[in-house]
Amino acid sequence: MVHQRQVSRSHERVAARLVLAGALAAALTLGTGPARAASVGHVSTGHVSTIDAATHQMTVTDNGRTVMTFTAGFGKPGFRTPTGTFHVLDKDAVVRMTSCSANITCDPHDPNYYDLVAHWAVRLTDSGLFVHAAPWDPAIGQVDSSHGCIHLSTEDARRFYDFSRVGDTVIVENTGGLDGGPSGP
Repeated sequence: MVHQRQVSRSHERVAARLVLAGALAAALTLGTGPARAASVGHVSTGHVSTIDAATHQMTVTDNGRTVMTFTAGFGKPGFRTPTGTFHVLDKDAVVRMTSCSANITCDPHDPNYYDLVAHWAVRLTDSGLFVHAAPWDPAIGQVDSSHGCIHLSTEDARRFYDFSRVGDTVIVENTGGLDGGPSGP
């Protein structure tokens, strides 16, 4: 005769909650896309970067202590950088970015066409939102000219790239952009 162990319903509920909490933590850590902060006023620990389009400033913190501040550029009208809380998905020292792969245009005669190599690229979404070096952008912090990505100087992008880890939190504020949509350099 086989004996089955009886598990109380309260233990089953606790186990189900733990599975759901683990899945949520994995999704946020692995960065399956933009993720909202769990609550307003929540104090994050570790690496947290806040990028504010109103001031064109990026503030990078480590356990609440500011370690770097950069001037940043954002998406131009029609390509506003999405606002939200994101997590670093990946990092590439060199990445080729094209308007065709970003679903913007494949027509080389279109003014929004681009085919660029970006350095020190920190990926925030699967749809192509990056923080990266933009040596072709002479007006970083003065004129928003990207197709949605966040531009930094080459030196600042390298410092941010070196500091960042997969899973780090990046908060983008005051862009006027919606979540999702195509983005590019």
